[in-house]
This record gives sequence, C-alpha cells and structure tokens, in this order.
Amino acid sequence: MPHLTAEDRGFFKDNGYLIKRDVLSVDQIARAQDALWEGIEADRKDPSSWIGAGPRSPAIASHADIRATLHDAPVFDMAEELVGRDILNPGAAPGPALVYPSGDDRGALPERGHLDGYYTPTNGVPEGTVGLFHVGATIYVDEVAPGGAGFTLWPGTHIQAWEYFRTHSCLSIVGGSSRGAFQLPEAVEVTGPPGTVCLWHGQMIHSGSKNYTGRIRMALIARLSRKDLNDIRFETPRDMWHYWAGIN
Repeated sequence: MPHLTAEDRGFFKDNGYLIKRDVLSVDQIARAQDALWEGIEADRKDPSSWIGAGPRSPAIASHADIRATLHDAPVFDMAEELVGRDILNPGAAPGPALVYPSGDDRGALPERGHLDGYYTPTNGVPEGTVGLFHVGATIYVDEVAPGGAGFTLWPGTHIQAWEYFRTHSCLSIVGGSSRGAFQLPEAVEVTGPPGTVCLWHGQMIHSGSKNYTGRIRMALIARLSRKDLNDIRFETPRDMWHYWAGIN
C-alpha cells in the first residue's frame, strides 16, 4: 500500500518538500534517542548541561537504531515512491545532526541557504565534481519547536536551481551558496513532534538555524542518491522530473 497520496506528490513537485507526521514508531524514536545519548557530552537528566554541548554527531549513521529510522520506518519507501522503485542506493544511512541549545534569546531565521554537494575546502566534496543526490530526508526523533533549530528551507527553489543549471555549469555555484543566483521566498522552518519527517528535493536551497529553545534538536539527515548517479551527475534534463518515475 502506498505511503504517499497524489496530493503528497503534487505538493512535493510544486514546493520541493513534503512533511509527514507520525512516521516512526514510539519504540524506534526511543531507541534512536538512546543511541544518541550514548555519545552526547551532557547529563541527560540536567537540561542546563545541554547548553552549548556536543558533539554534533554523537552516534554513527550505521548504528542499527539510527539506520532503522530510515529503513525500518517507511521513510526510504516514501522516497522511492517519488523517485521509483529499486532506483535509490539502499546503502544510505541517516547521519545525526544535532543542534544544542545556544542559551541566547530568540533570534531570526537565516536569510540565505545553500545547496548540498558543492565543493568547499572543508566539506569533503572533491574539487571539480558535485555530490548530487535526489532526495533528502530529515527525521526528527525529539520535539522541535519554533526557534529550535528546525530544518529551514525555501519552497520552490528546486525549480529555480533547475532553471539556473539549464544555462550554467554545475560547478558554477561556489560552495553551493545561494547568494546572487536565486530569489529566495519566505523561509519555512520545519517543526514538529518526534516522528516528523521532511522529504526534500536534492536541489532545494536550505540551511541550518540556531537553537533558541531549551531542547536539543535531535535530527537525523539522509541524502539519498540514485544507483546510476555517476552516469547522470552533470545532466540537467529538459524535463526536470525526467528522473523521477513517481512524479513524472
């Protein structure tokens, strides 16, 4: 039985993202939290110790209880419903991306974002290539309230990116920066209870944000690539949904 409706696919096509609630079971959430707390350098029972704590990734992505949030929950299946069955690389795992409370007063959302997969000297992407992927999946395993460093995105910028790369080299976006190349609409901060999942287009302008709440932003982020990525890495098809069997 499909997990996504025609309305879900239409919303993703128009906006470049889709938010689904209650995707993880209570047990999957609890196990993922426990796995993260094994590596967090703070006292789980003392929220005052969470301010400015670390590390950002306190568990490895391949940890069984972390990987389960993508593959045992229906998140990977949802992504396949967008791209096509047996097309995405099944070896993907969701990397922890925690943001600890800053202890600062509430501030504004970021004014600009970036595209993932474009070389900078520090991000691990080889110079002269791009690390493209088709679908991002941001998975919350704890409550993320407004101002709590929710995953921030700019709806519709996946279309702007496609239009840009129709006439520009994929290597022309330095570090994936959105500065100057795109007209950004109002940002959307993804918030919600544990079990909230945001699926997003791999060419969506997005950003992290600061955590002004007292909770740790417990997010896991998977970047799901096609198996044939090396064959199509530098392509910008005339139809932007050419490689999206579930949408096209």
